[in-house]
Amino acid sequence: MHVGAQVRETHVLWSASEGQVSNAGVYLIAILTFWLVLPVLYAGYRYLRTARHRYSLTDQRFIEESGILVKHVESVELYRVKDISVKGTLVQSIFGRGQVVIQSTDATCPTLLVNAVANPVAVSEQIRHAVEIRRTERGVRAFDF
Repeated sequence: MHVGAQVRETHVLWSASEGQVSNAGVYLIAILTFWLVLPVLYAGYRYLRTARHRYSLTDQRFIEESGILVKHVESVELYRVKDISVKGTLVQSIFGRGQVVIQSTDATCPTLLVNAVANPVAVSEQIRHAVEIRRTERGVRAFDF
């Protein structure tokens, strides 16, 4: 710099930032994959819910346990069972599975659906046999009203 030279101020004549249009591809992919994530999360939830849904037949009762974070237990005394039926969807029958429907006189659980179990006819026969044994042990007879 020379002595006596004037310092001139700079004035901004124009300024801008990069337009977000340059990220349009990234945003489009993010939007598309966001919607794909939701079905994956839902499928994961259904997997956990199904994996945590258990059925047990004891010599005294039929027990259903379910729940992911909170465990829910439903049980029916075998001597209270009125009727057992088997049904299922086409998809279930293709995979050798079906539904066993247990009707009982239990006030809190009059109908219990045992869903998508392997060999449902054999399961229903096993339940029926256990019901007959338990009724004999307790001296209970089934009455139709």
